[in-house]
Amino acid sequence: MAVVWLCCVGFVGVEGPEPTQTGASTLLSVEGLNKSYSVRRGWRKTSRVDAVADASFAVSPGEFVGIVGESGSGKSTIGRLIMGLEAADSGTITLDGAALSNSKEDWRRRIASIQFVFQDPRSALNPRRRVLSLTTQSWEAKPFLQTDRKRRARELMEDVGLSPDMIERYPRQMSGGQRQRVNIARALCEMPKLLIADEIVSGLDVLVQAQILNLLLALRKEHNIGLLFISHDLAVVRYLCSRVLVMQRGRIVESGPTETVFGAPVHPYTSELLSSVPPEDWRIQWPA
Repeated sequence: MAVVWLCCVGFVGVEGPEPTQTGASTLLSVEGLNKSYSVRRGWRKTSRVDAVADASFAVSPGEFVGIVGESGSGKSTIGRLIMGLEAADSGTITLDGAALSNSKEDWRRRIASIQFVFQDPRSALNPRRRVLSLTTQSWEAKPFLQTDRKRRARELMEDVGLSPDMIERYPRQMSGGQRQRVNIARALCEMPKLLIADEIVSGLDVLVQAQILNLLLALRKEHNIGLLFISHDLAVVRYLCSRVLVMQRGRIVESGPTETVFGAPVHPYTSELLSSVPPEDWRIQWPA
């Protein structure tokens, strides 16, 4: 099937996806992950709905993997299960070769290596805290680091392309794109090995989207950070990720290198998703 892509203005200036390296070490491995919820149907009837069903995949260090699918397909649930924000019904999540449980020790190991970047920075950032406090929040329980917080906050501002002087601002004094950069900076404070980004550019205009995506590519180049990028925007995923997982009703129905999956889809659902992408040439009428 021929695929025409929506033009993403400004997505230039930083190297794009690198091919997945065969035989590369594994940072994160997910095997047979399952999560279901009880849903009330009628006055007394309830049923179980699979949010994630038998999901298996792996992420290598420095690899950017996209998860795509319609709303309710289970994309965000996978991210929350990996982060430990929800408990899986069954399955195994392995980090650096060691399985993760729900113990306090494994929770510390998890948050030291994995950070979650939420979709809406307005709700993710406490409006009563300055950027200095927000970006170094993870250091509050470490008294021996208190004197270094301002230095670290200024470093983080430079890492995400903001002026170090912005550490004295409140979130309300910043634009949406700047708040999202602060959101990313907070996740980078402990320099994790993996970021989980859930629709982090969906509410931004296309030029700010480009800045955030190029920022993520620059962070990979500098720090070799891996990324699990959850999005409904296929053009963004194609630009950013070397590999993609396609989800439908809680299941991964297709996966592989992004160009292969999007260029020659095998599953009918993947073809359906691709057919919903507007044409690159605005003069071509987009059929309903």
